[in-house]
Amino acid sequence: MSGLQLAPSPLTSATGTDCESLVWVHPGACEHPDLTARVSYDRQVVVLVDNVKLAPDGRLRVPRMVTAAILVMAAFGLGYLGWVLPSPGGSLALPTLIVFGIGFVVGIVCWIVTGSRATAVIVAAVTLAASLWTFDFSLPASVSWDPSATSQAQSALARLAASPRGQYGVPLHPCTTKLAGSVGPINAPYRECAVSTPEGQSVLFTVAGKTVRGLGYTDRAATSFPDECTRHLAGEWWMFTSTTGGCPIGYQFQGAA
Repeated sequence: MSGLQLAPSPLTSATGTDCESLVWVHPGACEHPDLTARVSYDRQVVVLVDNVKLAPDGRLRVPRMVTAAILVMAAFGLGYLGWVLPSPGGSLALPTLIVFGIGFVVGIVCWIVTGSRATAVIVAAVTLAASLWTFDFSLPASVSWDPSATSQAQSALARLAASPRGQYGVPLHPCTTKLAGSVGPINAPYRECAVSTPEGQSVLFTVAGKTVRGLGYTDRAATSFPDECTRHLAGEWWMFTSTTGGCPIGYQFQGAA
């Protein structure tokens, strides 16, 4: 018995692969006496595709060109609103709040959708600039950039000087209604009234039906508008409104001379 040797297990291949491992790969492999036989496998087509990974925060990554286009559109849109919303003698606070509110919403939406803090900061800066433009510079620019505004006021004063006068030298027709054209931010129809006194000259432009507020071209500054709320625009141009309910934000009360 001492000369007996244990033969290799029939469940072991020439390569040393045991049957137990083959069973997992090819069921029934342990039933074959010849374990060195090649094991057949089913052929299958495996398609490898790129994994689609969401951003860690789940937000959309917008290309830079699209982001730049959004910022340009926001700037032009807010600037346009700041140009058309204010009116001479009207509230400045309300248009400014509208521009600021729209810009604030745009900034929040951009930050939520894109997750870009830099984009949101730029939109916030554009919003602040547009709000300042609306409150302080829109109406002065509309008068300054109208090449016909000053010449129209001076023509009104020239017509006044040559117009017929009644008793005590008072002009008979100091006011006219313009049915076409514009002066600064005021479009036709509007009313034009020229006044000339020893103290100075002025021309008032008011929207038809709203004679309590409008634009004034005067060489007497705010004293041309006694008991009115005034705000200087540019050069000899002012805007005024009545004091009903107090002066709006940005206006100053001008007492009687």
